[in-house]
Amino acid sequence: MQLIAELDADASEVPRARHLLGERLRSWSIEEDVVDTALLLASELVTNAVRHGRPPVHVHAALSGSGVFRVQVDDASAAPVRPQEPDVEDLGGRGLQLVELLSTAWGSRLADVRHDGRTGKCVWFELRTVTAA
Repeated sequence: MQLIAELDADASEVPRARHLLGERLRSWSIEEDVVDTALLLASELVTNAVRHGRPPVHVHAALSGSGVFRVQVDDASAAPVRPQEPDVEDLGGRGLQLVELLSTAWGSRLADVRHDGRTGKCVWFELRTVTAA
């Protein structure tokens, strides 16, 4: 896993994470439609981490030899992650539903890294790659 960014727990960090991740994915010659999907999903995970998690927030990415890349977002909160069933009137709360719908696979686990003496969590997704021609 390559560290893409360490972020503060601030919503203004989401665009920076998208930019840095987009640069990395494009350097791997991933098709632009797939990059767009990855950036949408990463934005959801980073937003959740900065709103509901604890700093620091780390964004990692990896490309496998089998044509799959993984993006993971770690934070220092061990609180569980579950998709919600928001009310139809709610403006938010659908991010993990998007991740579940659009990714090849996704999940969460306790992070291996210790933050301030506490175990954090890692939320990740995978997408199959299509390299640009």
